[in-house]
Amino acid sequence: MELAWFAPSPPPDFPEARPLRALLVDDDADFLTFVTIALESHGVSYETASSAVEALEVLDAKKRTFDLILLDIEMPGPTGWDVLLELREKGNEVPVIFVSGREKVEDRVKSLKLGADDYLVKPIQVDELHARMEAVLRRRHSLAPLEFGDLQLDLARRRAVRNGKPAHLSPREFDLLLALTRAEGKVVSRQDLLREVWDMDFDPGTNVLDVHIGRVRKKIDRHGRPLIKTVRGEGYCLTQHESEEQ
Repeated sequence: MELAWFAPSPPPDFPEARPLRALLVDDDADFLTFVTIALESHGVSYETASSAVEALEVLDAKKRTFDLILLDIEMPGPTGWDVLLELREKGNEVPVIFVSGREKVEDRVKSLKLGADDYLVKPIQVDELHARMEAVLRRRHSLAPLEFGDLQLDLARRRAVRNGKPAHLSPREFDLLLALTRAEGKVVSRQDLLREVWDMDFDPGTNVLDVHIGRVRKKIDRHGRPLIKTVRGEGYCLTQHESEEQ
């Protein structure tokens, strides 16, 4: 069967996508050969490691970055879980797919709770592996961070950062700021904000939106100039210029 590798399309205004880079971590030489031949034939560059220690050396000492890690659990010395735990504790959010002979539900649950993106049980089919890799990368791509000036929104972890400093928002406050950020400086009407953030198709006649706007302003403006502009009679927008509320 001829297998095809479909790399996720780059978003608009991004440079042409470079070849994907994968790190394969497994102490089974035959399995590594099986996977590397499949990836190599479809233009995916890779490095391999035969233990958790070697994998961490590749990731840390060599300062290499990867688009994806395929990780076994049981290896000599530390386990694949140890690798994943160290990565996530360091804030490294590289997508990780476990490919393991362990098929118990509790092993899958533990892996996902530690921060894995997917879990495959050996033996695997290469076409399924390709499909899982693409799905993980597509899912991560859809959660790419958003930026507006000195504001960054981490969609995967739902965190807001202003000038490198976190702004601790409630879930509703984050959704409100996200709606404004996605508008890229255009005015978002009160009706649209109520619909998107509160799932309301009508104005409840309360100041719930204004209260939340005030809370978001208070939290994000601690680390920069006023960011949210009131456009009287229309709604709200983000602005990159100093301005008075209208």
